[in-house]
Amino acid sequence: MSQEKIEKKFIHKYGHTIIRIPAKKINFLHEPIIYSPQLIKNIKKNYEICNFVSGYYVMYKVPDMFDYSVFKLYKKMPIVARWAGGNNKWLIPIRKSIKKAALQKCDKILVSSIEEINVLQEVFCIKRENISQIVNPIDLTLFKKRERNKVAEKISLDVNFRYLLYVGRLTKNKGLELLLEIFNELNFKFENIKLIIIGDGPLLEFIKNFIKNHDLEKKIILTGRLNHEKACYYYNIATVLVNTGLSAGLPNVIIESLASGTPTITTNVGASKEYIDEEKNNGIVIKPSNKDELKNAIITILENEKKFKNWDTDFLEKFSYQEFGNKLTTIYSELL
Repeated sequence: MSQEKIEKKFIHKYGHTIIRIPAKKINFLHEPIIYSPQLIKNIKKNYEICNFVSGYYVMYKVPDMFDYSVFKLYKKMPIVARWAGGNNKWLIPIRKSIKKAALQKCDKILVSSIEEINVLQEVFCIKRENISQIVNPIDLTLFKKRERNKVAEKISLDVNFRYLLYVGRLTKNKGLELLLEIFNELNFKFENIKLIIIGDGPLLEFIKNFIKNHDLEKKIILTGRLNHEKACYYYNIATVLVNTGLSAGLPNVIIESLASGTPTITTNVGASKEYIDEEKNNGIVIKPSNKDELKNAIITILENEKKFKNWDTDFLEKFSYQEFGNKLTTIYSELL
């Protein structure tokens, strides 16, 4: 959908056509109601199946675009949705009722984790046969193990330093403020550490001011947004990826890190805890917003680098594009 007034088309880098459809917006309390009759008309006329790919975010007071679209497309074609998590406990009763009704009208709901299956069954009364566990794929030709010395030369970083890595949007729900605070403290304990932050967002100015106020210009690296072709090398140089987000689902950065041979610290929210386990030597799971646990986890990995380097990578096969495509093809074929 687009806030522009006219429909636009362009070709994606992989060759398929992207159509941006104008949407209407009505301001309502602190969240706008967004809907698009033109989008529904376009889908009905030109397509055989509708797949909500990027997830429908659990909004707390009003019906969102997902709810609107499902009710309009119900029984017109098969509907596939992606349950991307979200704190359903915050839903007010009428909002929860609308979300439940929309989810129950979907022919298939895709999830990343067992926990999400349980939520859909217990909270929204979705039949198990209408739920499929299928994880988002990553490009395993980009995210893979590489020799650290060669990577350091490629991205002009000093191999003698150990790097903490953050990849994602620079927003308040990602735990960045806490990570910066802890890094500033650890900077006095470990002389040869640096923090790399990949991404952009509304917290950028806050981060820049923090760096300046604590004289960390030489210790914190801001790369801005990077495409996968560039970002993949930073995983290889990193000693640990720190994912402190509070959102559910399974962040791609978790699997990208593991595929690159880099241990990960993550919160016990969503599906991350189903893949990260200290006993498997691939990382540490902590409670969200817990400073002591995050600090201790970083110290543990910095002081036990050799331990957190070898783990079974057979599970990565299900994150390949081929595996994802095969599963999605099967789902579409059955529904059609």
